[in-house]
Amino acid sequence: MSTPIIPTVPAMWTTFAVPGSQWVYSFQLQNDDGTLMNITNKTFELVVRTSSRASSPVFTVTTTSGANGQITVNTATSTIQVVASPTATALLTGTDVYAVALWMDPNLTDATALLTGTMTARVVAAP
Repeated sequence: MSTPIIPTVPAMWTTFAVPGSQWVYSFQLQNDDGTLMNITNKTFELVVRTSSRASSPVFTVTTTSGANGQITVNTATSTIQVVASPTATALLTGTDVYAVALWMDPNLTDATALLTGTMTARVVAAP
């Protein structure tokens, strides 16, 4: 899988996740001129909600490791890797479509939605 480059914000994005399976995606952050974005001391959060207006998330993944997974930051390459655990994706149902957003510096005055879009639960045959 290639690493998407996020040059402008917010970028529209569509992704799929298998309920109960680990979901992993990496993103490289760039400035508008194509140079690597300085992400030193930045925090990140992936939020999945039943809709963009839902008050409570289905799950979130942050730079703090937890039951839902973790976001790992590589400042040298301006890359972040988001890992949603099977525990988190197990909360997705059927083939429902969820609102998803990737935030930089969530809950701060300079919070930036890097990506917004949809995450669709995809049913697959069990191993």
